[in-house]
Amino acid sequence: MISRFEIVASNSPRPKAEHIIFCDGSGGRLFNPATDLELSHWRPNQTPPEYRGDTSTEACFRFLGHPRREPWTVAVNNHLDVDGILSVYALVCSEQARELRETLISAAEMGDFWGWGPPAAQCVFQGVTLLMDQARERDYDHAAIYKLAFDRVPGLAAGSDSETASIEASLEPLRRQAALVEEGHIVRTQPGERFAHYVVSLLIAGDDDARAAYVPQFNEAISDKCALWPHVQSRQDDQRVRLVSTERRDGWFHALWYPGYLWADTEFRWRTPGITYRDGMESYDLDHPALFDALQELQSLETADGTWAAGNGASPFHRKLQSQFPVVARFTAADGQPAKSTLEPDRVASVLRRAFE
Repeated sequence: MISRFEIVASNSPRPKAEHIIFCDGSGGRLFNPATDLELSHWRPNQTPPEYRGDTSTEACFRFLGHPRREPWTVAVNNHLDVDGILSVYALVCSEQARELRETLISAAEMGDFWGWGPPAAQCVFQGVTLLMDQARERDYDHAAIYKLAFDRVPGLAAGSDSETASIEASLEPLRRQAALVEEGHIVRTQPGERFAHYVVSLLIAGDDDARAAYVPQFNEAISDKCALWPHVQSRQDDQRVRLVSTERRDGWFHALWYPGYLWADTEFRWRTPGITYRDGMESYDLDHPALFDALQELQSLETADGTWAAGNGASPFHRKLQSQFPVVARFTAADGQPAKSTLEPDRVASVLRRAFE
């Protein structure tokens, strides 16, 4: 579809092309609405309605299905992540990409939304993420990383990549946790239509408090760092708020996880009440009185030292909590770090679920 791509920072000059497709990000001052096209889920979003998708990769595939017949010559991105790479790949390597459409869209959702994906999508997500991490350590520029990823995407999807065995092994924590939920060893219940609850026992979580409270960063490779990856939660509860209660020897870590897609312009998915992301994904406004009332009630019941806090401006820890998205509320210590609650999981779930009825 397009012969070349460029990685263009916001302060860079406009590429020498009349008709540009800006993928997975706004063109900002470089974008000319008369000649250019945006295929993105970032805010503010100028993607035409007929091309909008939950991920930018999906938007690019929608465009491939019904393209505008302009002399498009360059696809432009401004950053490095799985959805960005796969959206550009869909346009620049369109014949190969069409055969992998659903796999690539799922892999993009794993990267951008902490979503679940089938095995082939898991391998693409993990393989591309590990490639990015390794290439950044070697000071490769973004364009070089894109090219390396383009060469490997077909093999990652087909299971024929030279590193498939090690990638499959690195995905074992994700798949093990999914099996534990399916078998009932990690106990999942659904107290409300938009509210799910996961209880992770001490036997499964282990004694490491850091692992039990771990919140993965955006587009982080799967590892053994997290006791319950949000991707596993998304397998059944992608469009629900989730309370995760993780047992400790002297209490519980309780954390309220929101759907990971809320930062993006995802018009086809449920929007959690009261949370509004500003442009980009750096911060949000939280105005949900029912949630705040529930947290106050939990505070009145709590006997441990700490605070039931959410990522809103009224909390002294709101910046720290906002940096931990998709966790939006949890029981915290005086320094904003996770604290051990004395409240039993069922008690916490019964209070919080009312905020989402």
